[in-house]
Amino acid sequence: MNQWRPTVFQDYRLLAPHQVELIEKQSLRTLVQTMQDNSKESKEIFDNTAADSDTEVIVIAEDLVQYALTVAECFPIRKRFAGFIDYKQVRWLSTPFGIFPQVLLVDAKASTENNRDTLQQSQLCMDAEFKSNKQIVKLTAAVPPHHELDMQGGAKLPAITTSTFIHFYYEKLSSHSPPYRNLRSIFLLALPHQGLKPRYNPDPDTTFYGQGKHSPARHELPRIRVYFQRLREMCSWRLQELPYDGGRNGFAKPVWRDVGPGGETTTPFEFRGP
Repeated sequence: MNQWRPTVFQDYRLLAPHQVELIEKQSLRTLVQTMQDNSKESKEIFDNTAADSDTEVIVIAEDLVQYALTVAECFPIRKRFAGFIDYKQVRWLSTPFGIFPQVLLVDAKASTENNRDTLQQSQLCMDAEFKSNKQIVKLTAAVPPHHELDMQGGAKLPAITTSTFIHFYYEKLSSHSPPYRNLRSIFLLALPHQGLKPRYNPDPDTTFYGQGKHSPARHELPRIRVYFQRLREMCSWRLQELPYDGGRNGFAKPVWRDVGPGGETTTPFEFRGP
């Protein structure tokens, strides 16, 4: 006997794992498009704004991400949640298999490194297991897999959390006048949902995580690192890069990375600019 299932899905928990991945993939596509559209202006501001410290450089990146995402919202839901993430948007996300409430989380990073990001435990969306100095380290995710929304009929609907990071990779310039730095690439990362842990981190040897820099002796909160190449090897589209390599009229190079039948593929895409 065929079991009837609803034709309009709104509860992500009814989805197969590959459909949850498609939600994250579609969300990342939107972020890549808006960051590319704003890439020329982002570089001009990032390179030429004075900053007295690396922390202030990160603030510049946060501001640029906030600005870019104000024009990239889907159908918003008037609900707010607390959290230690730069940008939080509760919205309806349309897909071919349903329309789902989503909590889109985007955190901005800026670094002279192009191979890893450091996350606080409060930003961790999937329980982590990895090895450090031959010891197994486990860290519990602080970002919940979803937030519950009160619906008109009295029911509660889970809004799936989607965690992404936008990393401004730059080099410092020894200059007392603009430009103060050179923005070389914008990396965009989509970290897997908690429900995808069996695929991405089933054991300490299969992981894209690593030990973060913190001092337990000084009672510092745990930190964890996400390594770009490991994430890319697990799933190419989860790590995107918009490089500044002399592209069109000062914009970054618009290329989408994906998983093809023969391995990793790269495809140029169009954009409008500001």
